[in-house]
Amino acid sequence: MTTCDDTAAPCQSCSESDLPVNPFSALRVAFGMLLGEDDFRTMMGNPRGKQMLHAAWLHGSGVAWGYQVALGGEYGLSVSPGLAVDGHGRELFAETSLCLNLMDWVTAQKPTSDTITATLVADFACVPTSLVPTLADPCDVTRKHDDYSRVLETVRLSLRPDDGTSPPPTYRRLRVLFGLLAPGTDQASLDALAAIEAVMSAPEGNRAQVLLAQFRQLAAADAAELKPAAEAGVEGLSLFPATDEKSGVVLARLVIKQHEVSGAIQIDDVAIDSSARTTLLPTSVIQELAAGTAPSLFGTEGTPDYGGPRVLPDSLNWTDDRTLEFRVTAPVNARSLRRAVRITSLSPDRGWADDDVDTIEVRDGGTTVVVRLADQLANDTGRLIVRGTGPEPAFGVAPAVPLAGVAGGPPAGKDDGRDAVIMFPRRPRP
Repeated sequence: MTTCDDTAAPCQSCSESDLPVNPFSALRVAFGMLLGEDDFRTMMGNPRGKQMLHAAWLHGSGVAWGYQVALGGEYGLSVSPGLAVDGHGRELFAETSLCLNLMDWVTAQKPTSDTITATLVADFACVPTSLVPTLADPCDVTRKHDDYSRVLETVRLSLRPDDGTSPPPTYRRLRVLFGLLAPGTDQASLDALAAIEAVMSAPEGNRAQVLLAQFRQLAAADAAELKPAAEAGVEGLSLFPATDEKSGVVLARLVIKQHEVSGAIQIDDVAIDSSARTTLLPTSVIQELAAGTAPSLFGTEGTPDYGGPRVLPDSLNWTDDRTLEFRVTAPVNARSLRRAVRITSLSPDRGWADDDVDTIEVRDGGTTVVVRLADQLANDTGRLIVRGTGPEPAFGVAPAVPLAGVAGGPPAGKDDGRDAVIMFPRRPRP
């Protein structure tokens, strides 16, 4: 069965009072109470409001299943049965296929361009049904003797012009942390970048714990900034993250190619992009998907890091034409560096060449290493190697263990460390 909605006009025969929402007000009954209509509305609205509040804030808006969008007929748009949750936490259940007339909508837009972009949205609607006899109100001049005893929750489809904008995503810090959003200059991005630096600087064996701590901190900051949407003309906070007007579920984005012939619209092509929708995944699926990354963690948590000094790659810089310096995370033994530090450069014609090191000294309590070359770097591309392996590695002071590589690298042992290798350009000539 298919239901066609050519007008997509809102249903006005059902009001908010027909489906009350009061999650924080519950009915209290006692023996001998007379219960009226308002009491039953309170009893209905409490569990309904709590369920809507839970779904809207803890699960979000999106499609659970179905709602496949396709072209139907010459100018029709067909949507299969489906289930979704809107921005107010209401279930949008379409028991039958729905359709819209594209030609009517495009004509009503009076397009000035050959290409129109639209968004297909599913909205909550309701209609009273099932008339039953009622006692007549003596003050009701209409002498109405029946009323509707049921409210049928339905779905209304609508097409809306798409201007290419969308509301900013929530939980910005977490999205930047996991690489889903490019960082900007706002405070949320700066917080996320600091968290990324903290995770990358941690020893590999501790990164999971550091990531969890940063995740909790950023999630708390993001959630603290959330607030319900402001309904026009309503004082105080609303209950839900979206206004009723913007609570619909996007099903697809349409790109419609059309042209006009003798004053009549002709549709040439319709491209349907269902990736514009948000899909809600079951918790069981999310659990199994999350387990997919677990093997990459095994083997590193059980490998201890013995706290050897690590080279900070971003600290490498030229102080003059012949002098390089870099910092380490812990003091190093100056006498262990002479044979552990090597600098080479790459010639496009002759390949790699060794650049002679004149002197090596440490400063700042052993955490800054200054390497002076016998001459300027021979070629444009240089390479610093500080050995933490082999017979003569760079060695820490406390603890007295080999160099552990670069900051953020994998764990290093107490007997054999890791090499630190950093590429760098030759200092520009004045």
